[in-house]
Amino acid sequence: MSKPIRFLVVGGALTLIAFLAALFLLPKPQGTGLTAGSDVPFYSMPWGDNPFAPGNLKTADGKMLDAKNIPTAEFCAQCHQKEYREWISSIHSVTGPDILYETAISNNELAHKNRLGTEKIRWCDSCHEPVNLLMGEINPLAVVGPSEATAEGTTCIVCHTAVQADPLAGNGGLTLDINNLNNYTEALIMAAPSEHAVSMQAKTHNPLMGSSDFCGACHTEIRPVEINGGEPMHLQNTYEEWKKSEYAEKNIQCQDCHIHPDPAAYISQLNESGQVPERIVSHRFVGVNYLLTDSNLPSNLVTYLRGGLPPGGIATDEWKADLLEQNRLIRDLLQAAATLSVSAPESVAPNSKATLDVTIANTGAGHNLPTGALDQRHMWLEVKVTDAAGNVIYHSGAFDAKTGKIDPNAVIYIKVLKDKNGDVINEHILFNAESYTYTRDPIPANSSDTIPYAFSAPANAQTPLTVETTLWYRLALQEFVTYSLKLDVIIPPVMMEQTSVEIQVK
Repeated sequence: MSKPIRFLVVGGALTLIAFLAALFLLPKPQGTGLTAGSDVPFYSMPWGDNPFAPGNLKTADGKMLDAKNIPTAEFCAQCHQKEYREWISSIHSVTGPDILYETAISNNELAHKNRLGTEKIRWCDSCHEPVNLLMGEINPLAVVGPSEATAEGTTCIVCHTAVQADPLAGNGGLTLDINNLNNYTEALIMAAPSEHAVSMQAKTHNPLMGSSDFCGACHTEIRPVEINGGEPMHLQNTYEEWKKSEYAEKNIQCQDCHIHPDPAAYISQLNESGQVPERIVSHRFVGVNYLLTDSNLPSNLVTYLRGGLPPGGIATDEWKADLLEQNRLIRDLLQAAATLSVSAPESVAPNSKATLDVTIANTGAGHNLPTGALDQRHMWLEVKVTDAAGNVIYHSGAFDAKTGKIDPNAVIYIKVLKDKNGDVINEHILFNAESYTYTRDPIPANSSDTIPYAFSAPANAQTPLTVETTLWYRLALQEFVTYSLKLDVIIPPVMMEQTSVEIQVK
């Protein structure tokens, strides 16, 4: 190698070393957080100096977010394509754009239009639209504009900058160090990938990422008195349900099941062996929202419900295939959650009464069954008795596929919200709720509920009688779709479990 060439090579290497030294040895840039008032003018703060109240989401420096300084999920996808493709089919990717959510918050905002309705939405957006909240977009005056990251729901950077969780506070009880990102540009990531891994908090660097405390911050919903009422109203307690279960005692975290590539397979392996399977990470975050993942719905309905096509240039056909896989995993998970058993007599005399007990056992969920927003999510039992000729002798819990209505006498597990006048709230207007009752208490993890039934066997019934019992799950009430979304669509239920027994007539 000639001297000039050696000089260029050595000189280039020294220049690169000097550049990297400057990057990592010079003082880090100061935080990019903004101050309400001076940096974000005309920002309404009716509850003191916390710009994110009445929600519980916080930033480590207490400042608001300058959204132009954070990476979008599309940016992360340049290197993390697999994780991005998993996430983009999840519900986390549309926690904000989701039309069901957008409609619900509009209803709540209108219900309190003259009572700080817009500011109260910050309570909801602490979990559903954290970037919008942190940057100050939830304000009566449009003082900041949308950014690319605000269209991404619970985007990558929200979870990967969490440094503290308060799961019993509810509604975004997380502290994010999101205003101190220094290692996410292409050049810095390539120069120091290990530092990038540390700053983006893989579980090995931040145990919080693998803890149920982290999930509990949003899967606990407590309405504060700033919204309504004289006392906080507990509306969702999934974290506490888990905390009281044997799963918590065995150190089985939410992530073990819900970020597994196949949660139903995880449950099966756990139940069969009694040993906790190895944690395998997927960013699908499989839950129960089968509606927003069913790309077989007519007229591109799923695209509308999810707030449009996904960012990132994914081919529509590929995206819809990803959604269908997510939908399959959700349905499998629902069907792994419970078992049914029926205790019935071997025979019944004609014209006499037969009694039977149906037991629902929560054998697959590490929390109550059902759980979540239980004024909408519900499950119920259908019991149908037919004779050998196909005549229906008894039927409870029928579902009308033309109207979306459930037999009013069905055994149903749902939370009934009521307003100050005692009227039932069917459209998820949580701001107006004054009280609630359960039609039947949810079933804790590893517990069961037994429901008695009775019917009469006609004299002309052809033996044997078949008792078919089905446990159904549905994501939302039909009234919400009909009157809030204004859609002529019936929400179909999902069959969780089904069993049958025979009774002789003699």
